[in-house]
Formats: sequence, structure tokens, C-alpha cells
Amino acid sequence: MNALFRFTLGFCLFVAAFVAPHTPRGEEKVTVALWGDSRENLDNACENIASVLLHDITDWDVQVHTGDFTHHGSEADWQRSLGYKGIRELFVPGRFLLCTSNHDAQEDQKDASDKKSNWDKYTHGVLPVNDMDGTTHFYAWHRGNVHIVFCDAFFTDSTTMQRWLDRYLQNVKPEEWLIGVWHEPSFDLTYKEPYLPTSRPWLESLFRHGGDFVLNGHAHLYLRSKPLLPDGSLDETHGIVHLINGTGGASWKEPAASGPRTAFTPNEKSFPCITFLTFQGNRASIRTVDARPGKGLATIDSWTWSR
Repeated sequence: MNALFRFTLGFCLFVAAFVAPHTPRGEEKVTVALWGDSRENLDNACENIASVLLHDITDWDVQVHTGDFTHHGSEADWQRSLGYKGIRELFVPGRFLLCTSNHDAQEDQKDASDKKSNWDKYTHGVLPVNDMDGTTHFYAWHRGNVHIVFCDAFFTDSTTMQRWLDRYLQNVKPEEWLIGVWHEPSFDLTYKEPYLPTSRPWLESLFRHGGDFVLNGHAHLYLRSKPLLPDGSLDETHGIVHLINGTGGASWKEPAASGPRTAFTPNEKSFPCITFLTFQGNRASIRTVDARPGKGLATIDSWTWSR
């Protein structure tokens, strides 16, 4: 009887392994929480965002922080930023992604080496590393059918950056979602100078491989562009959507002028918000919520894209 029972149980488990429902890799739901420019925690914005991500909206897989995590990249600055309430709980491997930026990494004669060593020290073991130089200066993250590539021009020379990016993108399938991340927006959609002289090769590479989104910070506001080609011209069919979210509390800015390439930006002085990008199969959705206390996490922007 015992032998028969063991045989029956084993057979049932064997069959279940093949017939049990499962989620195909391309159908896995992946949610990215986008925020950034949190270095000053103005009006407790950084801490309020952290509270939302830790307690109110928790069904996200990974954060993308768009840079300027610290005020000036010093040891004291890193300690200060990590000391904001809730940040150490969010700044953990597998759940936190960060791009290099001017405040964290931009070289100057006084403390260039310190910024690099501090970046390496604090991001080691938290951020992924690349297979080109083994650093966290640029890297990729992949889950389900979503690829996110982080590009760097602060610590990395353009040849190395481009060689790694083009090699990585060769493995991205046309049906997969492809997202690029760097700190400074490429086009003159906000009060910031366009970063296109630096980012144009990255945009060209993303475009050739079917890039879908580019995520930036630097401008202390929220803006979603219409689909744009690498030269900044509109193309609703093949263009890349640029999302700018630098509302983590560095400063507040007057609303950006809404031009023909802007799909949405709030018509008021900027405020802390979080953008959630959700991918499942051939569908992507964007929901940006107001993270100010007392605002009920109201949705300020939403958009859905089906291929």
C-alpha cells in the first residue's frame, strides 16, 4: 500500500509539473516605479515618496531613480540622502536602480576622484554591474519581456559606452519592451539645455532596436512627450516616448510650456509625484500619481499603449 501510494503521488506531481497553469515569460507583469532628483528632500518630498512606495502602493517590481540622489556626491551627502526616512529600506539590491547624474558624478577639479569612489562604494552590491568594465556606471536590468539600459557619460568614455550598448541591444527581441535611462533630457522640452549632443548615439541605437521609452530627470518637474524620433521630430508610429520625472524634492519649478511635442505636463508649479509603468505582453500603461500628503494619490496622468 505504501509503495502504491508513493507511486501514485509521484505520478500526480509529475503530471502537475506539466499541466499546472503558469505565466509565459512574455506575459509576466512588470511594474517600474519612476522618480528622482531627491537630493534636497524639499518639503519632505523624498520621504513622502518613500512612504508611498513602502506602505501605500507596493505592487511594483523595481524603482528607477533618475539621478541626483545626493547633493554633491560627497561621503556626507550620501549619508544624508540615505538617512532620509524610508530610503535605506528602498535602496536595496534588486529593487533600486539609479543612473549617474551631474550632482552625484559630474567631475570637477576639486573632488572628481572622490565622487567616483563614493559612487562605487555606495552602489556596490546594490546596483547591477556591466560586463564591460564591471562597474555600476552603466548597466542593464531585465525581467520578463522588459529591458532597461542605463547609459553614462560622467564616468565612462563614449566609445566604451556605445560598444557595450550596441552589444547588449543585439540580444533584445523585437517584441520585447526596451527602455533607456539617463539623467538629462535629450530635447528642449523643459527649462534645461538639451542633452542631445551626448545622448544622440544612444537614442539612435535604441531606435534601431525598437526602443519604446526613455526615462530622465534633471528637470524638476513631470513631463510626458509624444513619440519622438532621435532627432526630436514627431512620429506617432515609430517614435520613443520620453518621460521626465525629477520631482523628488530638489526644487520646485514653474510649469513647462506645453508645445507640439508634449503629451502632458501639469499646468502648475511642480510637486512630488511617482510614475508607474506597467508592462504585460504587448501592453504598456503609465500612471503618475500626486505624492503630496492629503492629495489621496490622485492620478495626474495616465496613458496606455498596445502594440
